[in-house]
Amino acid sequence: MATLFATPDRALEAMLRDEVGLDPHAIGGQSAAATSSFVAFVSGAIVPLLPFLLLSGMPAFVGSVALSLTALFLLGLGVSFLTERPPIRCGLRQLALGGVAAAVTYVIGQAIGTAL
Repeated sequence: MATLFATPDRALEAMLRDEVGLDPHAIGGQSAAATSSFVAFVSGAIVPLLPFLLLSGMPAFVGSVALSLTALFLLGLGVSFLTERPPIRCGLRQLALGGVAAAVTYVIGQAIGTAL
């Protein structure tokens, strides 16, 4: 055990491989992580804005909510294929978590908007 943890790099490699199940050599670099993070952020941010490009007022708002909730459910379904968990359960879980986050954000925005 002392040999395994003799250097921090060796310890990290062993922990990633044995406890997390990741191959340290298969993990991409910093540029790939930054690029994929940017693409994921932009992709997620554009979804609720799409209805506002085509509509206005309440129809745009309702469309934004519907499209966002659909996207959240589909994201949960995608995660289920990677984690080998039940698809509907993962979809509903992601839908619930994202819905709660959106509702909290909306309430905070309303509170701040009326306080200004």
